[in-house]
Amino acid sequence: MNAVPMIMRRLRPVAVLAVPLALGLATIAAPAAVAAPGTDSVHAPSDGPRGPQGAKGPQGPKGPKGPKGDRGPAGPAGPAGPCVDIAVVAGATAGSEYSAALTRGKTFVGYRPTLTGAYTWRDLTLPVTPGYPRNTCSVGVKLAGERVYVKVLTTAGDIYETSCTAPALTCTLGWTAVIKP
Repeated sequence: MNAVPMIMRRLRPVAVLAVPLALGLATIAAPAAVAAPGTDSVHAPSDGPRGPQGAKGPQGPKGPKGPKGDRGPAGPAGPAGPCVDIAVVAGATAGSEYSAALTRGKTFVGYRPTLTGAYTWRDLTLPVTPGYPRNTCSVGVKLAGERVYVKVLTTAGDIYETSCTAPALTCTLGWTAVIKP
């Protein structure tokens, strides 16, 4: 007689009993694994209060850069920047010239006897020329007879003028307001 069919005949009754037995045990054990709502699956509510939360773990690696966002609204206008200006007019003698310059918040008048000569500058914001306007932003110059006239325009639209002797640039008159255009 062959040995394999003999073993199969003997195991068949065991297998027939084992399957229903395993199913029955699984049905009985399954309800015990389900936890009541609001409790963890390991500890039943009768095990006592839950312990404190553990310490925070280390931070993970930095993620990839996200897409560029939309452009925000325009901000308010900032203060006016520093004003600079220069004006030049020919002098009474050939090659001479007068200039008015606005820089660093001050107005200057200058004279040079030749086109390549050195300038002689006078600061028109000093006390000898009182009334210098605030927020000056533009300058002009004009020669008329024995005087050189300097006009300035403020950021508020006000116009002021003063004058000096020519060519010595003696400047002792104060600034006078001119009627607005």
